[in-house]
Amino acid sequence: MPHNNHLVDGVNKDIHPLYGDPKEYYLDLAKNWEDPYGIPIVDEFDSVRVVRDDHLVGSKVRGGDCLISSLPDKIDTIVYVQPRTGLAGVSILDVAKRHDLDVKLFMPSSKRISDHQACCIERGAKAEFHRIAAMPNLNLIAKKWADEYDNAFFVPLGLKHEMVTAGIVKTASKIREPEVVYTATSTGVLTRGLQIAWPNAEFVSVCVSRNMKAGELGKAEPISDPLQFTTSEKKENLPAFPTIDTYDGKVWKYIPKDGKKDILFWNVGKEPVLQNLGLADTIDSYREWPKDVK
Repeated sequence: MPHNNHLVDGVNKDIHPLYGDPKEYYLDLAKNWEDPYGIPIVDEFDSVRVVRDDHLVGSKVRGGDCLISSLPDKIDTIVYVQPRTGLAGVSILDVAKRHDLDVKLFMPSSKRISDHQACCIERGAKAEFHRIAAMPNLNLIAKKWADEYDNAFFVPLGLKHEMVTAGIVKTASKIREPEVVYTATSTGVLTRGLQIAWPNAEFVSVCVSRNMKAGELGKAEPISDPLQFTTSEKKENLPAFPTIDTYDGKVWKYIPKDGKKDILFWNVGKEPVLQNLGLADTIDSYREWPKDVK
């Protein structure tokens, strides 16, 4: 089903009137943090500057490290909800390993887990499966578990946390501000953070999974990609660099390649490599509906 009913209000929900200068507010939050993954590599393809976070596990390791490095010493477990598609799980695992923390991922029940979910398990995540009607329900279950376990920290879907935004702002501020920025957008965390880092740039969000709600787009102009979230982009439309075919890969066809403006595309990652190709077949992820659900 096409998602083209976005709420376009020009509001960035990560900017509060009490912040003063929002860029300075977030830079101050991250003043004691340095990105251990280094300044992003930026290459040029077809007159477009491309942030090559496909050289990393994914862009979320940057903001994720800013968040996790700020947590109290008592925290020993990071809790997150891992959908069938997405780099958040493997990114959190990469950061957690750096900080010697465990990761517990809540996943929706299915007959067979996805390769992205299998990569998480292969890399050390403790997985818990639940039969749910919608992802928000699973977020409630995961947060309740984390709240009841005193040493756990629940990370909201999409890593929607101000310390993650602070990490994005600090890292992006080390790159020359472009005229136009293109991103793939699901929760909007990345585009909103980049808008704070680069306040004079124009933004285009290629929405790949859902309708954007109040304050989620910021000032970005949305483009609704018609493909289902889990459907890969056609090979002829993919860029010459590694990307996620179901996510960033859907953006490249919309970007003008005429060189008339300084355009930057933020590529958040590439497909994680599953070493044990048979792992998914060994995981019992199917669950019946809870008895209290009719």
